[in-house]
Amino acid sequence: MDKSKAGRMLRERRMNEKKSQQQMSMDLFQSREYITKQESGERKIAPATAHHFTKTYNDPWLGLQAAFEYTGIGITKLDGPAVDLHRTAVQAKLEEELGEAIEAMNKAKLTNRPEFAKSYELQDIEKSAREFIDVVHASTTYVATICQEYNISWTQLWEDHHRKLQSRGYVTT
Repeated sequence: MDKSKAGRMLRERRMNEKKSQQQMSMDLFQSREYITKQESGERKIAPATAHHFTKTYNDPWLGLQAAFEYTGIGITKLDGPAVDLHRTAVQAKLEEELGEAIEAMNKAKLTNRPEFAKSYELQDIEKSAREFIDVVHASTTYVATICQEYNISWTQLWEDHHRKLQSRGYVTT
């Protein structure tokens, strides 16, 4: 029985690429047994495995799902019966979420120090934060979708973004 969505994603990708577990183990410098354990959910997806799939197949979802399973928080691929991952639907959902978040942010009053915020102000602030989490998820889904559909490198976008942050002095490494 699969315990891991990331493990299922790993297995599906391997099979879509028509690779055996043995072939995959050679690609990843991991034992076939370890590949089996990752696919079954007996072991969490190794960072090297997630990185390989993201970079080699331009598929960010395995890495995002693996990070979610390690931490219990973050982005997971939407796969429920109500989801529409067509690029235009993803774009429309992001626009909707951005509008809701901006509206909530404009309502949130951050001028008072936290210890002086009234309970109704705290509710508005929390609502704003929740709306922006929706934006983060919708934004990630949007970028992942357009990267895959238009063959834009997910990895290169993030590497470029990190270099930009470094050049502006926002991060050190």
